[in-house]
Amino acid sequence: MNYFKVLITIIAVLALGVVALFMAAGQLDTEERAAPAQNPGYLVAEVEVAHREAEEARLQAFLWYPAADPGAEPSLHAQNALFYGFHAIENATPAEGPLPVVLLSHGSGGNGPQLGWIARDLAMRGFIVLSVNHPGTTSGDSDPHRTPHIWERTQDFRAALDWLLETPPAGLAPDPARVASAGFSLGGHTALALGGTRVSKQAFIDYCDAFSDKIDCGWMNAAGVDFNAIDAARYEADLSDPRIIATVAVDPALPRAMTSESLSAMSKPKLLVTLGALDEVPTAMNPGPILASLPSAKLHETRAAWHFSFLAECSPLGRIIIGAVEDENICDDPILRSRGDVHEELRPVIGDFLSEVFAK
Repeated sequence: MNYFKVLITIIAVLALGVVALFMAAGQLDTEERAAPAQNPGYLVAEVEVAHREAEEARLQAFLWYPAADPGAEPSLHAQNALFYGFHAIENATPAEGPLPVVLLSHGSGGNGPQLGWIARDLAMRGFIVLSVNHPGTTSGDSDPHRTPHIWERTQDFRAALDWLLETPPAGLAPDPARVASAGFSLGGHTALALGGTRVSKQAFIDYCDAFSDKIDCGWMNAAGVDFNAIDAARYEADLSDPRIIATVAVDPALPRAMTSESLSAMSKPKLLVTLGALDEVPTAMNPGPILASLPSAKLHETRAAWHFSFLAECSPLGRIIIGAVEDENICDDPILRSRGDVHEELRPVIGDFLSEVFAK
């Protein structure tokens, strides 16, 4: 028997099976949950920006906002065979303003609608939530060589905020005096950077030397990223936006690279959220080392959670498929607690913090 030929045949069949599974998944719908009786408005737009190359000069933007008629018929968004989506009223007439604004930044490899579960809740509290897909670090366009270009993400939001304030779509009335930044993972760093955090290139290199095989550094090292080639002037620059009055950072990336001087200067309200107890969170996004340098920062430790608990809830099929084909199963939540339970805990934690800030 030609065992080599048999082996090749088996591999080919398995490969075809995986392809067929993904094709089938793309045609399936996750079971739709009942829509809430009250829902926010939602619209998708494009924002032209000057700081990106021509092929990336139109950012995809997502807006959740209070609807004038929250009881109108909603539609389901961002749901597929792998993840549950969220209900919102597409292109709804907005409630009267002025309305506070939350800039919501996704993590590396993520996207704006993936955080729709928290965005719609904030919109129901009376906020406009603005998210954008960051080219180079978004779903389907996640490049380890682009990941260190942290300045691009803050530029994305400065440009998107300019657009929202200067030419608000659909009759929205954003309040320029009440703008907060929020984000998850690499987006958590983006939120902190918009609030004033700065990083050191050498500190980042030292961290990746010490933790070369861990999550962020391991992924970039495997791709051959040359950290010494990072543009230090841009990497270490002040990326803040003076319009930001508060910040929420969930499992923020780059804590070991943040400078104590910039952290100590951040006097505006801050909420740090960990996904897991502080002593359980991986070094790559553990804010423990920066807490002492952050004046009056609030900390919320989310027990029985892990880093990917902040993403949209996975469907049963999503847990199977992603677990079968990905090195790291982002749907593999702690066995004693569902992702939905984590979301229920964090909605009021984040929402109450921002409501208090905006009420002052």
